[in-house]
Amino acid sequence: MEPALAFAEAALARGDYSQCLNALEKLSEKHSLNTPEGSKIRMLMITAWMGIGDDEKAKSTCRQLTCSKNNEIRQLSKQLLSILESPSLERPENWSIKLPNLDLSPQTGGNNYKSRYKSKKKYEEPSPPTGPTKSMGIGFLSLVLITLIGLTILLSGCVQITTQIDVQGPDRIKLGFEIENNSKKALPWQVNLEDSLTTSISNIDIKNTIEGKQEIKLPVLSSEQANLVLQKTFVTAAESAGLEISSPFLSLKEKNWLIGIHQEFKLIMNLEEIKDIPGLKILILVNNPDKKKFIDSSNLKRVGSDHIYWQVNLGEVNTLEFEQWSWNKVGIGAIFILLLLCINLFLQRIRLGLGFGFPELPP
Repeated sequence: MEPALAFAEAALARGDYSQCLNALEKLSEKHSLNTPEGSKIRMLMITAWMGIGDDEKAKSTCRQLTCSKNNEIRQLSKQLLSILESPSLERPENWSIKLPNLDLSPQTGGNNYKSRYKSKKKYEEPSPPTGPTKSMGIGFLSLVLITLIGLTILLSGCVQITTQIDVQGPDRIKLGFEIENNSKKALPWQVNLEDSLTTSISNIDIKNTIEGKQEIKLPVLSSEQANLVLQKTFVTAAESAGLEISSPFLSLKEKNWLIGIHQEFKLIMNLEEIKDIPGLKILILVNNPDKKKFIDSSNLKRVGSDHIYWQVNLGEVNTLEFEQWSWNKVGIGAIFILLLLCINLFLQRIRLGLGFGFPELPP
């Protein structure tokens, strides 16, 4: 396989795309798409198809490679697919300058005919061969690839992700997500996120508005389920955008005191891998802030009387902690009844001590 693959890469570097495809088609029959060799072969075939202008075959193969087990191949194929599916822009006429065809041949007396004949003969002569197309080099190809990946991340980063968290009771958490972008339409990674969440999470409600806002609503979950859903959502969104981040961690510790449950909520988001993406903004929206005691009040901004925004910083480990009480109405009622019984017994004892005694029948 190595000699044949080296031959195909050399043909691709020369610009001989047909010869490259002929060599790679034979190799693709022997190696399936799921193997590392098969994925590498098809990435070269995509480049060759793009070179000859056959974008449909390149798109079809890119869609197949988005399901590859290799994370690098999968992310690169998604980025190439978003580039291939982007609309082509028309070139305005005022961007080009048309030069008139100037006849610069000398117009002198009897030699005019000979001069025109020589000039015409000169332009009719075939041009000398220029030889095979030379490769641009690994450095140039690497620069182009880095530029394309950077543009993809930049365009995907002009978004605001708002996560809604509401601790509604003992081990009961309700999550919601809102994703807004500046393009006013769903980005490719948002479509991938919607497909992944719909197939993996049941009872999920996803709505897309005309303004490009994507709303994701989840039912009330336990703290363990909420942690898994939060990790699934953020990791899927990062993979769809071509990023790699650590999974967030959500925990809810509870201690039952009969009259109520003391709850300690903690959310950790490690975004050290994401240093700086222009336009990316991540917010955490916490409901019922008056019932909560926040451990660290920095980066918190009150919105109205029922919500608080927590700004998540890129390139840092962000931690949100708060405490609250979830009161137990049954427990409070039982203690109140017990307190009334104790007061009643205490008053009866005082009455007996004063000599009144219990009521008796007459003799």
